Amino acid sequence: MLLIINILNAFLGSIIFGVFVSALLLIIFKEKIKSGFSLRNCAVGFGICTISNIMLLILTMGFISGYFYFIIFIPLMYFSFMLNKKLIKEKRLKNSITTFVYKITATLLIWFLAFFPFSLLGLMEIVDMPARNARNQEIQQLRDEILGYETFADLTPFGLGVYKLRCEGDGLLWDITKPEEHVFNHNGVDLVYKNHYNRRYEETWDNAWGNSNKGKNVMYDVLLYEGTYLIITPLWDEPGGMYYWGYIYLCKNIDKDVDLFDIGILDPEIVKKLRELPGEQISRMELAELLGKEY
Repeated sequence: MLLIINILNAFLGSIIFGVFVSALLLIIFKEKIKSGFSLRNCAVGFGICTISNIMLLILTMGFISGYFYFIIFIPLMYFSFMLNKKLIKEKRLKNSITTFVYKITATLLIWFLAFFPFSLLGLMEIVDMPARNARNQEIQQLRDEILGYETFADLTPFGLGVYKLRCEGDGLLWDITKPEEHVFNHNGVDLVYKNHYNRRYEETWDNAWGNSNKGKNVMYDVLLYEGTYLIITPLWDEPGGMYYWGYIYLCKNIDKDVDLFDIGILDPEIVKKLRELPGEQISRMELAELLGKEY
């Protein structure tokens, strides 16, 4: 609803101005409208409106064409309707098949130009539909494939997600709790679910940008839940990159050369629930040594 109001406000001035322009044209051509425009007059009026609309769209690269379209909307619709009406009633062509094809083609062309560029966008959507459907099928197949991966950890009782891993050493851990609405390709992989990167091959330990723990010999909570170790960083002094308050690292062993995934902490309350699990505290330096990372 708010979006609709914002759009109306953005174009309100153009709509009001367009109504005034239309009213002025109505007054100027009052007598002509009563007597009726000829086919030639309708074609000229339609041509002036459509050409000015398209030319302004090209010259301004679309920046103000939307406003201008509202200004000429009423005259454009009037001339489009009248031109179409007179072409349909045109009887100079004798061949019925030729007449039918001509009138159908003319009608489609008139209304395509009358609603340009919106009609062009609609046509492009129709043309792209097979490719888009094929793309959606690829995405769904990948989602189905990921759902079949082995569950690395199920942390839904703590307000987190269900995490799937294709195989040991794979670069991505998938959170299948909610599919991504806008899928994009990164390094040849379609990111169809929220994902977390494997830090197994990184030399450094817990050095994310904005990390207020960096360089400090602080204590980390190391918890074990259903065969998965959860390493919880101390909460940062304030949210850092991506509005995270810190990270939760997931791994199957506290050892060198293991898959290690980091999950950003968006809600500090999650940490309170996790800390109810049995575990211990290990210093940053000791964890770095155990995981074979540089401190």
